[in-house]
Amino acid sequence: MKYSNKIYSLLFLAIVLTFAGCVEFKKVTLYDGYEPIEVPPKPADLSLVVETLIYDDDATDVWGLEKNVCQEAGLSDIAISGKESIKMQWNREAKGCDFAGIGIGWDGWAGKDLTQVMDYAAIQMYVRTIQGRSFSLPMVLTLIDYSDGMGFCYTSNKYFERTAIDEEWQKVIVPLEDFEIQKENLDPSNIKQLQIELQQQGQFYLDDISLIFYEAQPQEPWMVEEVLPSPIQTPIQIFDDAFINDNAWGLITDECQVIELSNAHSTEGEKSIHLKWDNEKGKCSLTAIGASWNKWRPVDLTPILETAAFEFDLKMEKGSASRLPVHIGFEDYERAKTFIELRPDFVSGERYNKSWKKVTVPLNAIPSNIDMTRIKQLYISLDGKGEVYIDNFKLVSINK
Repeated sequence: MKYSNKIYSLLFLAIVLTFAGCVEFKKVTLYDGYEPIEVPPKPADLSLVVETLIYDDDATDVWGLEKNVCQEAGLSDIAISGKESIKMQWNREAKGCDFAGIGIGWDGWAGKDLTQVMDYAAIQMYVRTIQGRSFSLPMVLTLIDYSDGMGFCYTSNKYFERTAIDEEWQKVIVPLEDFEIQKENLDPSNIKQLQIELQQQGQFYLDDISLIFYEAQPQEPWMVEEVLPSPIQTPIQIFDDAFINDNAWGLITDECQVIELSNAHSTEGEKSIHLKWDNEKGKCSLTAIGASWNKWRPVDLTPILETAAFEFDLKMEKGSASRLPVHIGFEDYERAKTFIELRPDFVSGERYNKSWKKVTVPLNAIPSNIDMTRIKQLYISLDGKGEVYIDNFKLVSINK
């Protein structure tokens, strides 16, 4: 009875305090945690859940097998099994190239539910080069759903069967759990197609693309990731007798250009970059050269945009000019580019001529209209016509 009296007293006190405005009641939950998402059980047979064959001989569901400014893709009788494989050669740096790649809407473009197998399956494909060896496979595998949601995975060398892709067929296995599906809102329950976006440049055969059971096994990495020096700790020598890390492209000779390493003139060492071009012939697709100074890893330039510059030596083959149709700039990892033309205020004496001149291009003179946090490479674009030598190319600090 004494407990009942205490309870009544407490209830009376609560009522009085409530009407007096002294007590505020709030909703509370007994448990504020998140309920874990249940992982689907591993299916006994993958083929009972989803069609596992993505490509093997039959190209009915394949698009992008064509020749254009970016790529030449088609079918070849060089195959690991069956009669045909997919042959692809491409150059994403080609002028006018916006996209290179193919897509496969396997199983007759039916919607495919991968929710039960995302943790247990991988995309397996057989790959070989057309000629030579490659230590990279510059492709982005993209799953696309019927609402245009996407999930991405870059085919890095950790997925290779061997250390390099060569002229012998090998497996490349990319687990579905490695795909980034949150960023572009992929719906794994309604997959439309597998898209293979082609990056940089390459030449490969693909065959026998399928879904397989996959569970990661602990293993020792065959290659320890290299620790690189800071890409913004100046000075950085990008070119002396050779490009840093040999990570450059564009040293080609055709009817529009001669871009080569030459020992005819130099200020440092024995060689310089010889650039001779004529874009006025009307059939020139690309007159340019590029180089990465961070082994093709993204560089965030924002901390040094106001305090750094490109510095190099330049001489003309003949004549003199206050400006040159040589554009110095960058490309980011979205393939956007930005440039600044060589102006008189960049060169000592404000004039370019047959003598070696020191050229300084402050980074803040280059328009920051691309993603300066994810710079892919130094990019030099050539317009009109001309002939120059460039040497001793550096990224340096400058006074504000």
